[in-house]
Amino acid sequence: MTKEQGLPFAGFSEEERSNVEIVISDVDDTITKNGKLYPNALQSLWKLKRMGKMIVLLTGGSAGWADVYIRQWPVDAVIAEGGAVILAHGKAGNIVYKFNPMIDPMFPKKKESLMKLTAGLQLSSDQFARLYDIAYDKKQLTPEEAKTLKGMVQAAGGHWSESSIHINVSFGSFSKRSALLFFLDALFDISAERVKEKGIYLGDSLNDEELFAFMPLSVGMRSVEDNRSSFQFLPKYITSGYGGDGFSEVARSLEDTIS
Repeated sequence: MTKEQGLPFAGFSEEERSNVEIVISDVDDTITKNGKLYPNALQSLWKLKRMGKMIVLLTGGSAGWADVYIRQWPVDAVIAEGGAVILAHGKAGNIVYKFNPMIDPMFPKKKESLMKLTAGLQLSSDQFARLYDIAYDKKQLTPEEAKTLKGMVQAAGGHWSESSIHINVSFGSFSKRSALLFFLDALFDISAERVKEKGIYLGDSLNDEELFAFMPLSVGMRSVEDNRSSFQFLPKYITSGYGGDGFSEVARSLEDTIS
């Protein structure tokens, strides 16, 4: 970690603004706030789209939520369930659905087995809309339950990640970063080098660390500052606002490039 990371966000330099063509963002507590999408964040999404930015959402949320986002929000693609699946607008105006080939082919049995073992733990409210992963309600887990769950996940051959609201369990050798690079290359012919050169990443929690480390230009919401000591890799900047308020700070600064 360097002194150039985790700086208070006071707006982008002209060089940073002019370079950004691809906005990649987490959703929960990055675009939303307290579980809701507020007008300022939705308006910011529309501003970014009118500026000609490509918008890619990268979330641990369910495929069901991804279907809502791709249909109702001004975004180009949604990579959901921690990288397991993408929904994107196709060239013909249709919605393209692709799953990650790195998903463990045994995931249905592993998923079913783990869910039986953890039947007493509270699942996320959108678990019914998930295709490939399991999400547990983080606020409903005691520290002892979380520790026990992590051991069960490892024993079941699953992978554990932690967002601001969920403990996500996936089955396969993929992550948010690897899925982002795979899907952007496969569907949009965008290389990893171009993602780093022309992209910006926005996130809020520990499962965004890998992208904070990978992307030269990244912004964390205020919640990152609150949990600063837990991060090994910080984003370049941290907003003053939480969730969608911080997202709107970023959008306003990017908008300055056309003023």
